[in-house]
Amino acid sequence: MTHRASDIQTIMQMFSYMRPSRSAAETAFVERYLTPLGFQRDEFSNLFLQIGDSPSILWSSHMDTVHSVSGTQTLHLKDGFLSLSRKSKKGASSCLGADDTAGIWLMTEMVKAGIEGLYVVHHAEESGCIGSSNLVQFAPEFLNGIKAAIAFDRRGYDSVITHQSSGRTCSETFAKSLAKLLGGQYAPDDTGSYTDTNEYAGVIPECTNISVGYFNQHSRRETQDVSFLIELRDKLLAADWSQLVIERDPADDPYDRDYGYGRPYGSSRYSSSTSLSSGRTLEYLVKQYPDIVADILEAQGWDAEHLSAEIGAYYGDLYDEGEDDDGLAFSNTTSPWGRAA
Repeated sequence: MTHRASDIQTIMQMFSYMRPSRSAAETAFVERYLTPLGFQRDEFSNLFLQIGDSPSILWSSHMDTVHSVSGTQTLHLKDGFLSLSRKSKKGASSCLGADDTAGIWLMTEMVKAGIEGLYVVHHAEESGCIGSSNLVQFAPEFLNGIKAAIAFDRRGYDSVITHQSSGRTCSETFAKSLAKLLGGQYAPDDTGSYTDTNEYAGVIPECTNISVGYFNQHSRRETQDVSFLIELRDKLLAADWSQLVIERDPADDPYDRDYGYGRPYGSSRYSSSTSLSSGRTLEYLVKQYPDIVADILEAQGWDAEHLSAEIGAYYGDLYDEGEDDDGLAFSNTTSPWGRAA
């Protein structure tokens, strides 16, 4: 088996796990792929591993996926893109789970290569960054000496996120220095939403999130560009991380330890996927009562055309209302490494 074939096999095996937070599948995944590498669990259920005596970079991903059930799923690989198989689409699986299995695979590869850093696979990111928020609130000393937190949890090919939750978490200078190391189409991007590194913006100077080549996340149409992921791994292993430029001072930006970066006091610290007081989530309610949700949206002035435009703006060029023979939407764009995507 060639090295590339071995990479693809491992990626497909990792992506086969449906991992809601604290599920049996999540536990099995951790025991198979992370514990053997030396990852340990902290008191907040995050997994961490340190390489080097005094690392200055925190590498970030998260354990959980947004699957509604625990178990395994079958996959389909076509033209370098990984997706759910027809069987899984019609079965229990609700998404591919590239968010954030892709990030975990990258981090395991970096660990195997001995790349210096503080590696944290966070607990319950999809439920509102619970592991990272607890870590920074109750054990901020764990982050002493860290100058940059880099998450592998962004869709697309080209983002180096500078803003999350409507606030700056990363300087333009740092983003440009990171984009230069990664090459391709990477560039500073101020349209970030929210991931674990946002929680650290009050104590770590540079907090970002980079694209790892997945699209249509949190849906059955989710895909992963496997070739891009492997080539990104190669870039990460070859990079001279001493070339990163640290500029931002977290003390200069508003941050509330209890409510996070960029949120007004009293607002929710969690994303829209966070459990509501009833124990249900917005995603659950949309899935359970699609007709009622559609009526509510219509009453608020939304129609299919405007909603489709908003979805298209979110997913970018990869959004397509039509589907190919396998039920997947692809664009004809060229990937940042010069291949036809």
